[in-house]
Amino acid sequence: MNNSGGARQKVLTAKSATVANNCSSSQGQKSAVMRQLDSPDLLAAYLRGRRDFALHKLNLLNLQGANLSGTNFHSSQLERVNLQGANLHNSDFGRASLNRANLRDANLSKAYLNNADLEAADLRGADLSYAYLQNANLRGANLCGANLTGAKISEEQLALAKTNWMTIRPNGKRGLF
Repeated sequence: MNNSGGARQKVLTAKSATVANNCSSSQGQKSAVMRQLDSPDLLAAYLRGRRDFALHKLNLLNLQGANLSGTNFHSSQLERVNLQGANLHNSDFGRASLNRANLRDANLSKAYLNNADLEAADLRGADLSYAYLQNANLRGANLCGANLTGAKISEEQLALAKTNWMTIRPNGKRGLF
């Protein structure tokens, strides 16, 4: 009996090692999938019709005033990116990292921002009407003057962000209430 138990343990150990190798190679593939682009390459690809930039490292890019509507940035890194005045209507930023991003006066209407990290992002004057912001991190984000009409966002999330009397709440009313 001891030998069969030892043999079974060796088989289980071998299977565990195979599973561990598969998991680590999967993680390696995930990080290998993260691609980096510069501003001119991204804009040129968009003009050629490309809309999928999921899992891309796009930190520090200057995309001020760019038209990137309908673009998929799901799970991408866009930390400290300049998207001031950009058209991002109907774009997917689910699980994207937008820490300290400049989204001032950007059109994010109908954008999908579920689980996005917008900590300390500048969203002053941004159009977030009908945007989906459930579970987004808005700690320290500046929403002064932003339009949140019809947006899916909780009061708890709004309490973490900076707002003022110019901010249009999801109910369509202005103010801090």
